[in-house]
Amino acid sequence: MKKIQFLIIKSFHNIFKFINLNILLTLSYLIGPIYYAVSFKNSFNLHRRKKRFSEYRNIKYNPLSVKINYVKYWLETIWLTKENFNKKLSKKIDIQNIEYISNIKNDGIIFALPHIGNWEMAIPVGKSIGLDLLAVAEPLQNEYVLNWFTKLREELGCEILLGGKGQNTFELLVNKLNNGKHVCLLSERSLNKSGIATEFFNDVATFPKGPVALSLKTQLPIVPTAFLKINKRYTLIFEKPFYVPLFENEAISIQQGLKTLSKSFEKLITIDPNQWHSIQPVWTDEY
Repeated sequence: MKKIQFLIIKSFHNIFKFINLNILLTLSYLIGPIYYAVSFKNSFNLHRRKKRFSEYRNIKYNPLSVKINYVKYWLETIWLTKENFNKKLSKKIDIQNIEYISNIKNDGIIFALPHIGNWEMAIPVGKSIGLDLLAVAEPLQNEYVLNWFTKLREELGCEILLGGKGQNTFELLVNKLNNGKHVCLLSERSLNKSGIATEFFNDVATFPKGPVALSLKTQLPIVPTAFLKINKRYTLIFEKPFYVPLFENEAISIQQGLKTLSKSFEKLITIDPNQWHSIQPVWTDEY
């Protein structure tokens, strides 16, 4: 069954990679509403977020658009190859605030990303400006799909480190950072419900402590980052780097680091909340 699942995904990839991306993305307006309807329980939870955003800063959030953008993410990801990026996208990319990393990229950097836009597409952009990227991938139940996705990402220019139990991931990342790697971590939700309570859009969310703990350990900067579409152009955005303050109490240091990271993520997500397709629980009242 796993092999069949893998072959289906790979077949779609082999077809999609030859289709014009703009034409391919029109499928999202068909698939997205269907996905919205069949995942009713999840869509209902997103409507609770709509109310949350509306009550806080009157942010416009549309659950249907979120589901459509989530489908776009997967269509783009299946379409994406190194050749497609170089031939069809590389000249259509904008980068905001590149000066923030110009003076620090010779050392290790922790890039913290929210689940917004398409972080896979950020890989070849980062490679083109001299970043030595590494990302952590959680093991999938289907090892065929996992190995295939890992190979595709590494071809785009990002070393993949497999996380999971028994991998000693934190110490491995510390060593990579101290050797000049630029580590990318999706950082605004905790999959195992063991995150740190953090104020996020005026309510309590659970953030993983990984990025700030790594910064505290290595004394290297965190750069909040996002890759999304602005005015029909793919745009890589760097927020201002920050260092996690070193207090006598480590827990206070991590809490302060998460507070700064949360505010940066709020700024990035507010650019277009509907491209923030994190459909898993984020706030504590969603678990």
